[in-house]
Amino acid sequence: MNATVLKGHSLRQFLMDQGVLFAFIALLIFLAFVAPHFVSVNNFFSVLTDAAPLVLLALSELVVMLVAGIDLSVGAVAGLTGALAATMMLSGFPWPLALFLALLAATLAGLLQGVVINYLHITDFIATLAGLSIFSSLTLIVTNGEPLNINDNGFNAIGESHIMGIPDQVWIAGLMVILLAIFLSLTASGLYLYAIGGNRVAAYRAGIRVRRLRSLAYAFSGFSAGLAGVIFAAQLATADPNAGRGDELPAIAAVVIGGVYLFGGRGTVWGALIGALLLSTILDGLVLLNISPFYTELVEGVVILLAVMLGYLKKRGTV
Repeated sequence: MNATVLKGHSLRQFLMDQGVLFAFIALLIFLAFVAPHFVSVNNFFSVLTDAAPLVLLALSELVVMLVAGIDLSVGAVAGLTGALAATMMLSGFPWPLALFLALLAATLAGLLQGVVINYLHITDFIATLAGLSIFSSLTLIVTNGEPLNINDNGFNAIGESHIMGIPDQVWIAGLMVILLAIFLSLTASGLYLYAIGGNRVAAYRAGIRVRRLRSLAYAFSGFSAGLAGVIFAAQLATADPNAGRGDELPAIAAVVIGGVYLFGGRGTVWGALIGALLLSTILDGLVLLNISPFYTELVEGVVILLAVMLGYLKKRGTV
């Protein structure tokens, strides 16, 4: 009898742990039957291309959430990065140098917020909310509130070129996923991030440099958000002053849907990836089914709520 109960519990726990993956598979099957043109190579790559920036923003949120933080500025950092790159190219900078300097600025923006949070003891929410306002304003100042057309073919190739038939931006997002997964699972610093989020006091006592690693987590968040901004700009061949605005919410939604614990210490790169792909597939399905875009945020909200409820059930199941 006890063995039967244990088997039932294990099965229930497995289904909860893999709930997002099963939901994603069920969504794919559903859309394959009801949405015209969903099952096609062109639509497959369209979903991946649209998902690439969201995946990068989700990775930003994943790392800061692992250390029990949050970053509300990722969308603003993405927009600012594209604007800075475009401005420098229009000023005559070679596109590789413009790209490097823009990503460096994004990384420093994240690091600055991390320092403010961890060394000046400003809460994550307030510091990154201020960052959202500051970086959004800087984007408007840099672009003068108008889209900047990017005529550099080398830079625009990031949003147009393919390697082995796969868009460049998908390769970029995929490489970041793999590198971050390796870092979090196979390096001491990656494991320390989990320890910090799980119990910050215990991490301090264990000799982990908590403030430094948390600050570096925000630096990574800025860098990954910057990459998303580069892709936004390259896809449109334009630095839009509104690019990235509001994208922090889908990014947070993606990691929550993917099973990342809101209070730190638990979550995986693969969960964040599936969460981002799930959201992107839902949005693609809405378009293919000719459903008004006004329902987009409603659907996202319902999915987030279901994900949080699933997380609560998982927590109860492990107690």
